[in-house]
Amino acid sequence: MKFRTEINVVKSELDITHASKILAIGSCFVENVGKLLSDYQFNICVNPFGIIFNPYSISKILQNALNPTANYNLDFVERQQTFYAYDFHSKFNATSQTALLQKINSTHKKTSQSLLNADILMLTFGTAWIYKHKTLNQVVANCHKVPQQHFSKELLDLDDLKQIYFNLFKNILDNNKLLKIILTVSPVRHLKDGFIENNQSKSILLLLCDYLVKMFPNQVIYFPAYEIIMDDLRDYRFYNADLVHPNGQAIDYIFEKFSACFFNDKTLSILPKIKQLNQLKQHRFLNANAQQILQHQNKITELETLINSTIR
Repeated sequence: MKFRTEINVVKSELDITHASKILAIGSCFVENVGKLLSDYQFNICVNPFGIIFNPYSISKILQNALNPTANYNLDFVERQQTFYAYDFHSKFNATSQTALLQKINSTHKKTSQSLLNADILMLTFGTAWIYKHKTLNQVVANCHKVPQQHFSKELLDLDDLKQIYFNLFKNILDNNKLLKIILTVSPVRHLKDGFIENNQSKSILLLLCDYLVKMFPNQVIYFPAYEIIMDDLRDYRFYNADLVHPNGQAIDYIFEKFSACFFNDKTLSILPKIKQLNQLKQHRFLNANAQQILQHQNKITELETLINSTIR
């Protein structure tokens, strides 16, 4: 008797190894998978400008990364002696306008280098709902607690997104011809928008991904993270207490599916050793003698040597 519909992810022709250079941008979901990839010692840069939820703001970061001069909104928000930029997450901030501008410029250069040299670009779209600043007439990535009356809320148009991303991907791939792009839609539900509105939003994002895979069949791959949560796990026990964000167990499950899809046998075989190494490094002694501490350190050194000889 079956009690759930498991999604069996087909092994991809794309082979992600520890030699792969990865740039990951998008919603908090890409942060979760990106952190696991980083923990497992993959060469990954995750959200250099912080979490970005909507595809319009993601496209702006990527388009700017292809240009020598960043074209960002420099109308900064000041709150409690901290400055924020409308194009980025609130965690991307500084204590002065000058410091924030310097941070934007340095991160822009880092993002540009990462994109142009990457083997893999991972994008996770969170919501198609956007907020537009009425006075500036610009879409913002984050409102930074500015009163809501300063913004209008709009649902991005699918046809507009198709045009934006077709041109964007063509431009990116012209500059980095060997790049592969992995698309995902975040399973995190934006219920503050409303249940119906959240489903409308996710539908637009799913259709956008489908269009891009069809337009760039040799470069763009869709990974069904959204479907794994919604149709495979499909249970509130796989969510945090807010009933919106997938919990650690769900994230680990998706990462298992991701690993089976994109990792070869050699890469899969070394992951348990890296996990063991991480656990050893996190261990804190309470009552241990010098001999026990030395044995522990020798085990760490032994594992590091084995891992480095395998993945380097």
